[in-house]
Amino acid sequence: MRVSLCALFCAAALLLSFVEIPLIPAAPFLKYDPSTIMALVAGLAFGPATGAVVAVLPWCVHLFIEPVGAFIAMITALCVTLVTAWLYALHRTKVQGVLALVVGGFVQVVLALLLNLWLTPLYTGISFEAVCALVLPFLLPFNVVKAILNASVTFIMYKPLSRLIGQ
Repeated sequence: MRVSLCALFCAAALLLSFVEIPLIPAAPFLKYDPSTIMALVAGLAFGPATGAVVAVLPWCVHLFIEPVGAFIAMITALCVTLVTAWLYALHRTKVQGVLALVVGGFVQVVLALLLNLWLTPLYTGISFEAVCALVLPFLLPFNVVKAILNASVTFIMYKPLSRLIGQ
């Protein structure tokens, strides 16, 4: 049963990874996709290992399309899912769930910024200083909004889905 549900979460995450919503009109290259929500829900319901599978597998397809962006998305999705699912597994309460989502979102934002600062100059040819200049007006707000959206939708969806899948 768990394997089947994990496959369904992976399929949903893969489909959602192709939904790209630009959040900042001045930076249309930064697009939000809701796929991490599926990894977070799977991680909260079945634990960090299942969440990790759902966070990583859908991005394997994207590695052939846009390797660096997919790598950043995969690593940030993996880390937010592992941190959130692990913290929630310690005490499965609503308060702990909110705390886990907040801490996981913080880790996601910090990691996304660090990876962008490190990898963007390597694959775009843009200088490190130019990427640093993008942090405050674009990268930080985008990643904060992304983390808030992921956490909010996960919080709303988790209980109804957990009842549906028998968790």
